[in-house]
Amino acid sequence: MARKINPFIFRAILNRNWNCVWYIKKNLYSDYLIEDLNIRNYLEKIFKKKPVGKIIIIKNLNFIYFLIYLKKGSLINKNMILSLKKNIFFFTDKIIYFKFKNISNHNIDVKIILFYIKRGIEFNKSYKGIIKNIISNAFKSRCLGLKIAIQGRINGNVMTRKQIFFHGKLPLQKFSANIKYISGTALTIHGCIGIKVWLYLGDFMY
Repeated sequence: MARKINPFIFRAILNRNWNCVWYIKKNLYSDYLIEDLNIRNYLEKIFKKKPVGKIIIIKNLNFIYFLIYLKKGSLINKNMILSLKKNIFFFTDKIIYFKFKNISNHNIDVKIILFYIKRGIEFNKSYKGIIKNIISNAFKSRCLGLKIAIQGRINGNVMTRKQIFFHGKLPLQKFSANIKYISGTALTIHGCIGIKVWLYLGDFMY
């Protein structure tokens, strides 16, 4: 029988852009991993109201370096950076560095796509109109396929239902396909609504 698997994990051997980069001895691996998860969860919570893309963490025994991708036009002031450093010191005693970069094309960034769908549902906007615009903008860029699945009490309906929006092609069975995937949850007064996004950008270059 077929089994569902995260497309990112399925193609992990072909991935060249890891979100965490660090090397450590085996006896310290669990400590580094827990530290990493705690810091990442904190940053995701802080930036949940901003259109933030990838958060890359690079660290060694002495320092920890954060590379955060933002949608062009998002403002980060010095006071916010100082506040972030101060709060991250609760998780680590390393020297902390931050660098913010603009996303080259936010129309084909799965985290940005998820952010706008989630915000639209939570603010009770027309999610169909939002998704239509997302698909249109994605295909104006170099997107070859896009699938969005939403499940829950959509628009406050009594019964849970699932809606799928699909455009282009999505070769999930193709090992060399460069497919981005993300899932998230929108919190509404009617309950949680699950959101999944698949984005096909062509094939990996060997």
